[in-house]
Amino acid sequence: MHDIEIPTAELPEAIRTWLALQPAVIFTVERLDDQRVLLRPLPDVAPELLARAQVTLAQYRDALMNLT
Repeated sequence: MHDIEIPTAELPEAIRTWLALQPAVIFTVERLDDQRVLLRPLPDVAPELLARAQVTLAQYRDALMNLT
């Protein structure tokens, strides 16, 4: 899995405003068709859970890199 980094300036204003109001966000991304993408926030995600998930993914990535 690769991280996707997007400069905040490239996001639509509505998404920037919404993100500014969120302490942490975990969401699913679904491609609906060639012109639409659905971002679905998962309800009640605690910031601590997000931090733990990031640590776990980093450890997983490190483990995979050590195998090659």
